[in-house]
Amino acid sequence: MEPLVHRAFHQPQLLPPDPRAAAFLEGAGPFDLEIGCGVGLHPIRYALANPERKLVAIEHTREKFEKFARRYQNNGEPAQLLPVHANAVSWVHQFASNHLFERIHLLYPNPEVKNPAKRWIRMPFFGRLLETLKPGGEVIFATNLRDYAEEIRDHATRAWNLDVVEFRAFTLPDVVLTKREPRTHFEMKYLQRGETCFDVRLRKKGES
Repeated sequence: MEPLVHRAFHQPQLLPPDPRAAAFLEGAGPFDLEIGCGVGLHPIRYALANPERKLVAIEHTREKFEKFARRYQNNGEPAQLLPVHANAVSWVHQFASNHLFERIHLLYPNPEVKNPAKRWIRMPFFGRLLETLKPGGEVIFATNLRDYAEEIRDHATRAWNLDVVEFRAFTLPDVVLTKREPRTHFEMKYLQRGETCFDVRLRKKGES
């Protein structure tokens, strides 16, 4: 078993002030976060299905964010959703206070096959991300790679002292049976190709 070594988290480049984000976060919660939301399929559906919650959805890639912005406009610009075009590490470090979020979604992140040290669960930033999570809050990962899902599960407990609430494999027939729509375009593509997808739901321990 490889030794656990936490690399130091270096402060990222600062972003310009964001009055829209400040106003959104000053309101009443509960607040959730999605990192790497792509063209916005999941955040739009999530926001409309959970009108009592507030979701910050971050996408760094310009082309994807522009599609997300159009989808946001076409769905009436729900007030409980804040689309953010920024580097997630910089945005979270600068604008998210400790114990802010109840749920953090990381759905089908880049598995960084050639550089596993850049996976979210292994990045020094993940420690900062957990600081923004409330005690008892959850981090939800999804991936189509079993070994990546298992690494998330194992590293979360060993390195970050998180509880594994759920480790679930599912296929297209499972989704059809439960009448649940695929959450992202990646999930839709993987399931339609006959692949197995995995949910890993982690919980931050409550305050003692």
